[in-house]
Amino acid sequence: MKAKYYNRDLSWILFDGRVIDQAYDPNVPLLEKLRFLAIASNNLDEFFRVRMHNIHTLVDEHKSERRTGYSGKEILGLAYEYNRANILRQYAAYDNLIKESADRGLFHLMKYHELTDEEKKTVKKFYNKKLVPRLDMQRFAEEYKFRKNLYFLMKTPKYNYVCPIPEDMDRLVETGVDNHYILIEDVMRHCSKDLIRKYKISKMIVFRATYDKNKPYDFLDKNLTDEQYLNTMINYVDTRDLREIMRVEFSGEDEQKGREYFSKLLGINKKGVYKIPGPVDLKFLGGFFKRYKTHKDMVFPKFKALEWNSSKNILQYLNNSPIFVQYPYDSFSVFISYLEAAVNDPKTTKICITIYRTEENSDLLRLLQEAAAKGIEVTAVVELRARFDEVHNIEVAKILKKAGVRVLFGDKVNKVHSKICLALHADGTGYVQIGTGNYNAITANVFSDVSYFTSDQRYIDDATKFFNYLVTGEKKPYQLFATSPNGIAEMVVKNIKKATAAYLRDGQGEVFMKINGLTDVEIINAIYAAAEKGLPFRLIVRGTCSLKLGVCGPKEDIRVKSIVGELLEHSRIFKFQYGNSHTDIWISSADMMTRNLERRVELAVPVVEEKPRRQLLKIAKMFWKDTENSYFMNDEGTYAKKDEKHGFSAQQSWINRLEWRKYIKTN
Repeated sequence: MKAKYYNRDLSWILFDGRVIDQAYDPNVPLLEKLRFLAIASNNLDEFFRVRMHNIHTLVDEHKSERRTGYSGKEILGLAYEYNRANILRQYAAYDNLIKESADRGLFHLMKYHELTDEEKKTVKKFYNKKLVPRLDMQRFAEEYKFRKNLYFLMKTPKYNYVCPIPEDMDRLVETGVDNHYILIEDVMRHCSKDLIRKYKISKMIVFRATYDKNKPYDFLDKNLTDEQYLNTMINYVDTRDLREIMRVEFSGEDEQKGREYFSKLLGINKKGVYKIPGPVDLKFLGGFFKRYKTHKDMVFPKFKALEWNSSKNILQYLNNSPIFVQYPYDSFSVFISYLEAAVNDPKTTKICITIYRTEENSDLLRLLQEAAAKGIEVTAVVELRARFDEVHNIEVAKILKKAGVRVLFGDKVNKVHSKICLALHADGTGYVQIGTGNYNAITANVFSDVSYFTSDQRYIDDATKFFNYLVTGEKKPYQLFATSPNGIAEMVVKNIKKATAAYLRDGQGEVFMKINGLTDVEIINAIYAAAEKGLPFRLIVRGTCSLKLGVCGPKEDIRVKSIVGELLEHSRIFKFQYGNSHTDIWISSADMMTRNLERRVELAVPVVEEKPRRQLLKIAKMFWKDTENSYFMNDEGTYAKKDEKHGFSAQQSWINRLEWRKYIKTN
């Protein structure tokens, strides 16, 4: 019998393969291809830091995954094979792109033997003056923790030594000739003759170790006060240490010998040891992108996002009409204009906002501080458990508290992942913004998200209830909102059933979802049950997808694709067509993953006002029309692009419209 679900971790690795695939796309400029290779390396780092531990647990406990029936050993083996295939494609692309960069006269990444005598003098001077004083060779011991990114392993007749490559030094070392670079590890390898003589080093291997960093928040308790919770989180961050090694990557050694050697040395399964056919960790390619991005023919063309007309008061506009925007085609400054207007509006008595991730020195924090200074009652629900942003969010909480903002931390158990900002008047009227993306001006330039601004009292009343729940824990029924834990899953399943009934009644209907992940079994089973009866599903799942095709019988009409392009697709959109009668369309902060639906405070809202509703329906239609950046899933769970001469790109279509508006304005 065919398994009903696809393994979510293997699906993650397949997504990383789609990112690597951008380096082979002839429509992607050279420097952008290098950037995608760096992104793929970063994605894989996150996989090993947050997901690999679960696979190792299955292996250690001799268990099988309940959903797929795969044993832990089988998943580990497949993860190794999938990653190995990705690595080979990634480094084949790397080799071609480095050669192309040299052929086009952009830059040269040199090997030591390719340097001129003068260049060798330059890098030796760098080695002696800059690098040698920073070298910290230590004899390897079992308890040694690899806290830096890259290391040299130095083998001697008696001992092994490890030496970290300083992380605060650029891996790209200038050779003294314009646009010529050499990697810092190559400099060290070829200039360390004195070290070799002193320690009788027989072999030098570049490697790095990736640790499990997904330490559980095992202190969660709804009864903690906000002060106790903050202090506990500070202690968690201060005492968080490296856990087990999940992966080792090495270069400069025979593959079989190297895998056996590191497996034995570090006590790691051989399927966690990877021979890298080039420089270990390609994130340094981002350095080339930053240095040469002024070469306009080698990067995606810049486009100017639409901003709010500063001569118009955005709140006065909202009194008559809602606003629906899509980042980054619309600028994040639209939200800043909204918040600034609310802060300066004499009618504003309260501002409430949820904060999950924001940038350093953000206008958002400045405006919240200004609002508190003016006497506006400001409540900020700051989620301290945003993965890898805990330290920053603790600082955000401290800054806001110092400014007189009322800082809360949700219910201390479920992460508050919602994106909502309410500006309230004394009489209960006001304005609300609800979105799918974080309040981060930097990521809003590259993440595709939607944001909805309105003064409709139905949304204001529900937003008020939502923040009252976050403050008091008291739940009251909403008129429009659906929230998790549990409520969003209930809404989705209910609407799938409603669409199914309408489809069976008149033969028409459809469910559309655009999400970043689909792994929740309840949602997948609801899709299967409806698909068995013929209800069409059109699913855009950017990343992990546990749903399988071909398991629902002859009436199945499910199509799944992933959009990977210039911008990171991040918006969550749900459309339910109920036969001929009606279509509902929603936006949400939540993906269809169990953690979002059961262990987070998420928000989903239907867009009911006619103008933004039409806009969102059109956006959904264009996303599904996309073929240029779309990878379609097959029955085996793998993905491929359609071979079309004249494909359609939703992203490029919106960018072109911006360029056309600019053209009209200037001509």
